[in-house]
Amino acid sequence: MNQTIQKLRQIAQDSTLSAEDKVIERHEIQASCAELAAPLVQAFRDVAGEFVRVSVLSRIWPGDYDRRDDRVSGLLIQWIGPESAPHGLKLAVPNGSLTFEVTLKRDGSPVFTCVRDTLGQRPAIMDFANRDDWLEFFYKSIADLVEL
Repeated sequence: MNQTIQKLRQIAQDSTLSAEDKVIERHEIQASCAELAAPLVQAFRDVAGEFVRVSVLSRIWPGDYDRRDDRVSGLLIQWIGPESAPHGLKLAVPNGSLTFEVTLKRDGSPVFTCVRDTLGQRPAIMDFANRDDWLEFFYKSIADLVEL
């Protein structure tokens, strides 16, 4: 076999291994983020069956709030990450949405983020120093929505 063909086969093999390594790395990152977000996911599931205040529902969906799900679970727009192991969630709130997500920096340290997306305005991004502060903000946000 000549050197050129041998070199091309080596490059092809390296790129295949590199792609496989990237897939494995992505799954490991998702698993780490899901583990860090587990308390948030559990907290949401704990209140998913609770009623949302009618005043909140009417501000989120003014035209048809009476035909919408009136439980907290009805505010869920989407899970972030795989549904079996989410690392965040996005909720409908008055005038926009609220997203809670865990990501990892290149050095592996976690970033706990909340994004308040207000319709028609630039999103407000809040990064929290630790998970406890991030969870506390989630609790306060949900407390404003739930009928207790």
